[in-house]
Amino acid sequence: MTDWERVKQELREAGYSGFKFESGETPVPGLSGEWVEGEIAREGGLKRENQPLSMRILDTLSFSGGALNADPKYAPESIRKIATQHGLEVVIISVTTDMARVALCEPSERNTSS
Repeated sequence: MTDWERVKQELREAGYSGFKFESGETPVPGLSGEWVEGEIAREGGLKRENQPLSMRILDTLSFSGGALNADPKYAPESIRKIATQHGLEVVIISVTTDMARVALCEPSERNTSS
């Protein structure tokens, strides 16, 4: 069982305040059950210049405010480290020109059954 208060505390200590606990079903692939989510500045792998060329082009042309490869490897290293320590997965929910909405969630059933 995940100690969500501890996860939020570690995120705050890493400089990511504002993460909130959520639960339920969502249309976002891999995001259901329980999780914490919050908005972070696009940094590290989430920055346009660190994305694959095709995503940089889409990001520039995007009318919705931003596009990026949603592979969790692009999330900031400190967030990925916290997720790993708690046995959680990182899901990039959405992105704007300068912000990304990121969730740390328990592994989905389909991933744990393989």
